[in-house]
Amino acid sequence: MSHENGSANVNPANACSGRFFGDAGIGPGSRVLDVGCGNGDLSRLVARLAGPRGEVVAIDRSEAALSTASAAGADPEAAPIHYRTADLSGELPNLGRFDAIVGRRVLMYLPDISATLARLVALAAPGAMLAFQEHARGQLPFGLDALPLHCRLYDWMWDTVAAEGGDVTLGYGLVEQMEAKGLAIVHARSEGVLVQPGTPSFLPTLTRIMLPRFLEHGVTTAEEVELDTLARRIEDERGRVGGTIVWDQAFFVAARVRS
Repeated sequence: MSHENGSANVNPANACSGRFFGDAGIGPGSRVLDVGCGNGDLSRLVARLAGPRGEVVAIDRSEAALSTASAAGADPEAAPIHYRTADLSGELPNLGRFDAIVGRRVLMYLPDISATLARLVALAAPGAMLAFQEHARGQLPFGLDALPLHCRLYDWMWDTVAAEGGDVTLGYGLVEQMEAKGLAIVHARSEGVLVQPGTPSFLPTLTRIMLPRFLEHGVTTAEEVELDTLARRIEDERGRVGGTIVWDQAFFVAARVRS
């Protein structure tokens, strides 16, 4: 539910990406397109899958994000990554054909997902795989008892995505969206994003990252968030409830272009 920029290391929804995209048919020598690459975290993951004989083209509309991504440097054991400026909401540059096209939490922020998918299919080689990790708002979070503070944070975050024009239901409809483009579904599954007992909560840092967006859209106020005491209040609630908290749900759909 957050943009990639600056949040890759604190969002546990990224932990499942290795499993998801590892099953997307990206092998040594693959040419891969990462759409809406943000800080390049996913680009580097698929570059390792493609290996030094492969190639990754990573596109984003944000010059700042691309600058951050390219600053990570090259991995000699991974495919080279070429960063390009492109806006997925419009026509794409001629980037050639790809063996795989991937994206994480990017389609949900686009004004016309169907049109974007059509443009991406046009860049896919015959038999290529398109694989996306997306999310959707649900009746979350939940655990062994009521979690009022966690629920407020969850609502603020999803209310912000909605205020920014994001599709808060995309995870539920992604299979249909991809089938409508003539793609053959290969994998379609979901995984809970968990806050486990005995591990630090990522929520204080994620809230700090998203706070300017909360305020910009009038979702809440700094006084209501009370960032200075948030970590303590989160830990108090976790201690009272105990056990595992189901925070979010990640959806993964991989589909193949019919030959």
